[in-house]
Amino acid sequence: MRTRVAIAVLLALGLIAVGCSDGEGSTSAETTTSTAPDDTPATDPAADDTAATTEPVELTASFRGVTPEVIRVGVSTFDWELLADLGVRAGIGNSEDIFVAVLEAINDRGGIHGRMLEMHTVNYLPIGTNAAEAACLELTEDQEVFVVVGGVLDDGVLCFTEFHDTAVVLVDGMTDERKDRSRAPYATVANETAERPEAFVAAMDKLGLLEGATLGVVGSIDINELDYTFTMDALREAGYDPIGGLIGDNNDDLAASARDGELIYERFRASGVNVTISTTGAPLEMANAINAGYESDEWLLLNSMSGSALSDAGVDPFYIDGAYSMNLTPVGTAGQPAMADDPAVAACVDDVNARTGRTVPYELDVEISSLGQTLAACAIAAILEAGLTNAGPELTNDTFQAGLEAIGPIELAGYPPASLGPGDLSASSQFGATRFDAENEVWEPVG
Repeated sequence: MRTRVAIAVLLALGLIAVGCSDGEGSTSAETTTSTAPDDTPATDPAADDTAATTEPVELTASFRGVTPEVIRVGVSTFDWELLADLGVRAGIGNSEDIFVAVLEAINDRGGIHGRMLEMHTVNYLPIGTNAAEAACLELTEDQEVFVVVGGVLDDGVLCFTEFHDTAVVLVDGMTDERKDRSRAPYATVANETAERPEAFVAAMDKLGLLEGATLGVVGSIDINELDYTFTMDALREAGYDPIGGLIGDNNDDLAASARDGELIYERFRASGVNVTISTTGAPLEMANAINAGYESDEWLLLNSMSGSALSDAGVDPFYIDGAYSMNLTPVGTAGQPAMADDPAVAACVDDVNARTGRTVPYELDVEISSLGQTLAACAIAAILEAGLTNAGPELTNDTFQAGLEAIGPIELAGYPPASLGPGDLSASSQFGATRFDAENEVWEPVG
């Protein structure tokens, strides 16, 4: 149970999530290397038609992690299997082989302007800062990669982009502050963190769930405090006066967090709160509410929780039956099985299956889900390939930044319409409202 912080963050994403976070914990990390083949093609097959009639470009070691032959890419992933061994099961499997597979697909297409991608993976337990810092140092100082892809939690991205001048293409986690502090290119598949609470409040307002209600908002410093802060701000901006309750930094002291929760819920009861918004995405928060004897007429969840995760935390899914939330993609909702009919999704999944020997399931009732990680990996690979290609053969942080900004609209399998441009390197930002059906343990689209 001491590992609640990491698991809650990833569940909040509904993908892989994906870094430094508050708290302490032990960890193990392993690193593997995939080296580029010797028969590196001289040019990118996707280059324009003039390539055959112009002089070949002489490739150089243009930047740290870039040689005439390779671009070194760090792959940052979380060890969910070790987390499960410690007693916290999220229904999520490890994904380093998935990320390596989608990057190897780029190499099979000829690489980037004649250079192959050379992968270095770090798979670690996402608890506390020690493991995250060790992973960052492994990739930046020991392996000297040019760019890092995958997942990094919270302010851990700054270890790469601010302190080690290393570019990243991640699942999500972008904020204005992190963006401003970054000295290296910083792109994400999903929206900026502040956009989700704004979209959430707008959607809940449109559904008529906020007007006339006494609103209570609960959050945790340990579990993405920014979600709580941005939700409070969005509600006030919309003209509401929410009653807030923020659980303190208790460093995995679950008893202390439970006591914080009891005080918050007692204040909610005394204030007549009848619509409660949870920003943690943590089933443990629901367990704390039940233990505090708290009931709410309506639960609204900024980050949705799966029925199996609730059950694993000892929570009857019917406790939040009818709760509303937001989803960026159909993953984890009733629409997930239908994703198999999407040609872009099928191409992504089929390629990963072929390269890894996996069978990525579309069904919802599976013990281990890997569809979210697979789509996130394919999306990251698409952004990375486009940005590196646009950067040209003289690859540096500056040219990669320009290359990312030049992408414009881009199709990301399984995601809503996406685009990257100057000042906005967070690709997707369209959400859909969902409602929890406890009987079937599924989120249904609404509105």
